[in-house]
Amino acid sequence: MDRACQYGDGLFETIAVRSGRPCLWSRHVDRLLAGCDRLGIAPPDPELLFAEAGKLIAGRESAVLKIVISSGPSKRGYARDPQARATRWLSCNDWPGEGPPWAQEDELLAQECRTRLGSQPLLAGIKHLNRLEQVLASRELQSGRQEGVLCNQQGRPVEGIASNILLRFNDHYLTPPLRDAGVAGTVRQLLLDQRELLGLPLHVSDTEMASFYRAEGLFMMNSLRGIQPVAKLGEHAYPLARRPNDLDRLHAACFTFSGEPVCAG
Repeated sequence: MDRACQYGDGLFETIAVRSGRPCLWSRHVDRLLAGCDRLGIAPPDPELLFAEAGKLIAGRESAVLKIVISSGPSKRGYARDPQARATRWLSCNDWPGEGPPWAQEDELLAQECRTRLGSQPLLAGIKHLNRLEQVLASRELQSGRQEGVLCNQQGRPVEGIASNILLRFNDHYLTPPLRDAGVAGTVRQLLLDQRELLGLPLHVSDTEMASFYRAEGLFMMNSLRGIQPVAKLGEHAYPLARRPNDLDRLHAACFTFSGEPVCAG
């Protein structure tokens, strides 16, 4: 009867683990707490959460930690029980596949998806449990394709199925805004926060699908893959199918405990 199962009334975080430590921990917790505030869910104590996570991931070289927060058990109907306490689950699994995520250089193959993201500013940015749009989009993926580009109802690109988007043109980078849909990824926010220190010409701007085929490079980024180049979108091959030097340090920072700062040490 938990509302996570009944209505998807909750949030989650998926965190890379390196050498027994959760990468970008503070950014994940900040987003989780912001999501709790947005949904009106009692937030977990960050110190207790860190202690619980530490017990699960201790001694693991590379793994995936998942945290799920729910508004708690429910009676019938959409209204919450004001006496119910929030529920949390933590789980940790060994890293899937061969090699740790920070050392993987495999290029992605992606495609455009027909599934459109709904517009809901109240949910935009947070990582809530309602992922049916992503489930439908993932069913579209052709054999060998690992990612898809999702657009809003107006046909403007917003994000990948499980990632944020970064386009490189000759003199700048671009990532779409997340006003009405999409998840504010921890890696995306790391790039935005560090762009001035690194002199990274990164802009948040609306774009069209046509610009994807004019770009020099396309990258998909999330907390498990870091910043990963896309080799092909559909049948379109990118001239820059690798991660350029100005993104290497930021990619490495994705797999540190805090990810801050990337300009020192």
